[in-house]
Amino acid sequence: MLETLPVSLSWNPVLQPIWHNGQPLPKEKGQKIVRDDTNEVLGIVGGRYSPKPYSLLWNSLIEGLHKSDLDLSNATVKFNSMNNGGAMSALITLPKYNFKRIVGESTAITLKVYNSVNGSLKYEVVAGNMIIFCENLQASLQDTISYTAMHTAGTDPAKIGQVVSTWPTLLERDAHLFKYMREVHVPRSKVQTFLEKNLCITTTKSGVKVNQKWLNKMLSLYDEYRRRLGETAYAFYNMMTHYGTHVDMDSLRGADLGTRALRQERQVQRAVRSPVFKNLINYDEFEQLHVA
Repeated sequence: MLETLPVSLSWNPVLQPIWHNGQPLPKEKGQKIVRDDTNEVLGIVGGRYSPKPYSLLWNSLIEGLHKSDLDLSNATVKFNSMNNGGAMSALITLPKYNFKRIVGESTAITLKVYNSVNGSLKYEVVAGNMIIFCENLQASLQDTISYTAMHTAGTDPAKIGQVVSTWPTLLERDAHLFKYMREVHVPRSKVQTFLEKNLCITTTKSGVKVNQKWLNKMLSLYDEYRRRLGETAYAFYNMMTHYGTHVDMDSLRGADLGTRALRQERQVQRAVRSPVFKNLINYDEFEQLHVA
């Protein structure tokens, strides 16, 4: 059920003073934010910060979805906790919105929810399409299919319902973009150049350099999609969204899974919305053909 938060997120964040030399510091100097169920410290926040439990915004969101025009039949949700619960995300999947007639393969609308009690993430709901076959979350090139609010305050379910009701139409436009990209040729050499300059790079003391191991993995991933989709913008795009959706567990090396997943999501979101990427896939031409 969408209404139910998991036990791992059903607790209250509380504020406690920071102690130094046996004395509590004035809260203006900072406060600890702590889980009331485990007493784990989740971070340091300012003196005016007032954390709210995850249930507050989650319940408002679900109420808003029920007030909307969205078809919630057979909807599912998966939760992800980051840094011991200091931040969280949830993926709501709406299978009733399948644009297979346009894309050529089964899809579903997804709503990705982000929140935190320690201020590390803003509260945000981002809509997109998911390709069922590979479970890629297709980062939208549009930057307006989202809803944000202060995570230290409540939200208006009626307003949420009004906003999200517009998303299926916007996401159907993305489906037409996927179809368009199937016909746009993007040479492998240009894909490699894009990766070398915009994604597979690391910063060292001597400057920015290409991470060759990362680059090779991405090109191998691209070749997998190229075999199925041809040397097209759609293969290029799916390589990017695959990386943005799936974490290589062997590469974690003790890192927090949720934090790594979020980093990859944001990297891909920035990359596919960049002018360089849009130029490679002839996005301006698509916009001229599909005037909103």
